[in-house]
Amino acid sequence: MISMRTKHMLLCILSLLVIAPITAAQSVDFAENNAAQWGTFASDNAAASIVNSTVRVKDGSQALLFTTASGFDTGVKYPASPTLNFNASGYNTLTFWEYPENSTPIGWQDNQPIIVITTATGTIRLAAQSQMTPNFAWRLFKVPLAGGTGWTRTTTGTPNLSSVRQIEIHHDTWDSGFRIWFDGVRFMNLDPNGLPPAGPPPPPGVDPDVVRAKVLLYVLNPIMENFGSRRMHQVYGWQNPVTLAAQVRQDLLTSSHGRAAYDIVQTVVADEYPRFQNGFQHNDVTFAADWANRIWPNSTFDYVGFCNTHNIGARVDAGEIDELWIYAPPIGGMWESCMAGRGAYWINGPAYPAAGGQRAFVIMGWNFERGVGEAIHSWGHRAENIMVHSYGPWQANRNTTWNRFTLLDRDAPGLGGVGNVHFPVNATSDYNYANSRFVNSNADAWLLYPNLNNTTRAMNFREWSPNNLDSQREYLNWWYSHLPRARGRAPDYYLANWWRYLIDVDQFKGWDGRLFLTIGQPTARVVSPMSGTLITSSDPIVIRADAEVDGALGRVDFYVNGIYRSSDYLAPYTFVWTPPCNSPGSFAVVAKAYELQNGTEGVSPPVVVQIACPYCPADFNQDGGIDGADISAFFASWVNADAAADVNQDGGVDGADVDTFFVAWAAGGC
Repeated sequence: MISMRTKHMLLCILSLLVIAPITAAQSVDFAENNAAQWGTFASDNAAASIVNSTVRVKDGSQALLFTTASGFDTGVKYPASPTLNFNASGYNTLTFWEYPENSTPIGWQDNQPIIVITTATGTIRLAAQSQMTPNFAWRLFKVPLAGGTGWTRTTTGTPNLSSVRQIEIHHDTWDSGFRIWFDGVRFMNLDPNGLPPAGPPPPPGVDPDVVRAKVLLYVLNPIMENFGSRRMHQVYGWQNPVTLAAQVRQDLLTSSHGRAAYDIVQTVVADEYPRFQNGFQHNDVTFAADWANRIWPNSTFDYVGFCNTHNIGARVDAGEIDELWIYAPPIGGMWESCMAGRGAYWINGPAYPAAGGQRAFVIMGWNFERGVGEAIHSWGHRAENIMVHSYGPWQANRNTTWNRFTLLDRDAPGLGGVGNVHFPVNATSDYNYANSRFVNSNADAWLLYPNLNNTTRAMNFREWSPNNLDSQREYLNWWYSHLPRARGRAPDYYLANWWRYLIDVDQFKGWDGRLFLTIGQPTARVVSPMSGTLITSSDPIVIRADAEVDGALGRVDFYVNGIYRSSDYLAPYTFVWTPPCNSPGSFAVVAKAYELQNGTEGVSPPVVVQIACPYCPADFNQDGGIDGADISAFFASWVNADAAADVNQDGGVDGADVDTFFVAWAAGGC
């Protein structure tokens, strides 16, 4: 028989096994506060330098900042002379972080980075098979020492990893000049098939698969004085753009099976026309004339000016909003979709880094002369480009999961998938949404993803548009409904829920989101307020947390004194908390980060704040709100002469307390 003491010890051991962070065998960090030991090179002998830096750090307390004026092969090497003599034979991967800043007009040249490892008996060259270097974003590189999985390995001599002498990291750019922060340069032994430990179930009511994003809807809907001072949509008989946006939101929510959960947190309806990059802006007269004659401007919408005027980048960085949806008149010069902020890239419209701040975010540009079908069509092109960012070249084959999903019958008869935004699986031309031609498709199998199979059946446009009422909108919603939306990691090492990639663009802007060799153990910390903060007001405060993971983050949950309060699904992770002023004392705030591969959880150290704000009789039930429930609670206490009903704190429970309570309650505060 096992004693109670032994059982207790076993339970303690098991609990440690559950919560212990996953680790991997690794070497020391070769890039920690040691710039003097590193060297630089440039094949054109251009100036180059490397220094310690705390401006951008991913691992430890310092990173290395490499600056070069070169426009040819250039980079860093450790150590400066080949004298390392490190035994790396027990490792299978070289890892390092990069944060490049390349402002040249074209950017990186050819596939990179290239790694050269010099040993006592030969060299190993590991060349990226595609252009992997990000720009204005961090990326963790994991270079398999044996090559493969995106890296080509060549050797000279007979290299032996038991005696590594030097590590070189090479880059190249068109034009010349760039800089890169390097951090966390080390050898590791990673398991390609490993998963992080399973985490606990989510809090009650929290869907771990949803991607919730906050939207600012900005409507440019001028009041046209030359048409009776009516809004433009009324003048021309077009739909109300606010209503259109709500329908777009609902279409995406429904067709994504609840995964794409947009919250339109602010709507601005402005009496203004779009302003173009060349400075031109219509007025009521010029718009009416140009629209009547279908004259399009020879410029595009001024995204940088608009976003800077309305402080959009700062609001995104603060977590107030995650996306910007602009509804504008026709001939407004807008892209269907584009991306702004640091690390932005093409998503059927150019990148506008100067229109944002540190976070990358999507700007949807819609025209309220058109309907919901056209709006979700534009959203679909955003989706296509983001999936290409993740999966690489889009080709008519089954070599990647994305290619397989979009494969058309015309390109591979009998092997078609679901289709793309312009072409249903049975289409023979663009916008061919009502084609009656029957083809065999495995569209049904995508509803079971990642458990794909090759079962097909014959289908035509009646599959998505039984009555041919709005074949474009119906097709696109059918297409969205087949996008992978499952939990965890798929066999191709990508998330099985593609909606995370399509909405959480900032998390994946610097890499493709493939989870091969990721560790998946998140960390979290509450960054605001700080421990020891004294709160003397009942005004809401923003609690902010940072989270990091070598993997894919899904959300951060916030707890106060062990009680779940809120979740945020996109960085920066915030929670607006109303301090319970009627309960002075210490309150411990904890953030828990959730990783998507296996639900692994990382828990922050608690931040303890002190509440000592004035007594608030209006919020009598201390639920953080002032409403009818406080009246009921007050009178239930008052009729019983409860001491709690002595809201004027004069030592008695009488009519004066009623007066004091209602004065505060009617004022809506304390």
